[in-house]
Amino acid sequence: MSTADSQDKSSLSKLSQEEQLRRENAKTQPKSKSTTIASRVVLFLLFPTFVGSVGLICSHAMSKFGKDQHEMNLDRDFVYPFLVTILLVVVVSIQTGNFSSYQAAPLVAWPKVVKKQTIIRKTVVVDDDGNVIKDENVLKKLRDEAAEKSSTSKKDD
Repeated sequence: MSTADSQDKSSLSKLSQEEQLRRENAKTQPKSKSTTIASRVVLFLLFPTFVGSVGLICSHAMSKFGKDQHEMNLDRDFVYPFLVTILLVVVVSIQTGNFSSYQAAPLVAWPKVVKKQTIIRKTVVVDDDGNVIKDENVLKKLRDEAAEKSSTSKKDD
């Protein structure tokens, strides 16, 4: 068994242990009730309306007391903050499972990447001086020459 195989197995066992711990924690955590109608109205309607109103009030204050006299715009001052807040509440609602848990789950679950090491085995031929011989067929040639010498010495006998 190579070291890469043992590393893969150890990393996979760690991942499976983490998954088991996560599942056990999910079972032991008390399930909170789903959000009530009143809390949904507050989160999805009153909170964005409040944020949009604050934007409208700030725009009015800037046009009244600010150095730059600019015209109030309902889209820019109320609708955009309202829509951004609705979007934020919806995303947080999706991540927390309708606000039923305190930990947010990712929108997209990316798979874990396990690095694999490639092991390259090759024969390196070194001459008497320690220099690497780059000719791949040298070892084969040497074996052939040794075989020829042994066959010719047997014929002479």
